[in-house]
Amino acid sequence: MSNTIEDILLDAHHHNKREELLTYLETIRIKNPNRELTDLYQMAYERVMRP
Repeated sequence: MSNTIEDILLDAHHHNKREELLTYLETIRIKNPNRELTDLYQMAYERVMRP
């Protein structure tokens, strides 16, 4: 996964989904405590940006 956390947050912000992404991120961080943080942000981004 090549996006940085900053890139992910900025893109989500441009789509007015930043808060939704951060809320979902909290949920998946609890379920996946050993995953890389960047991977978790990417997972949250993909979930939040679904049509």
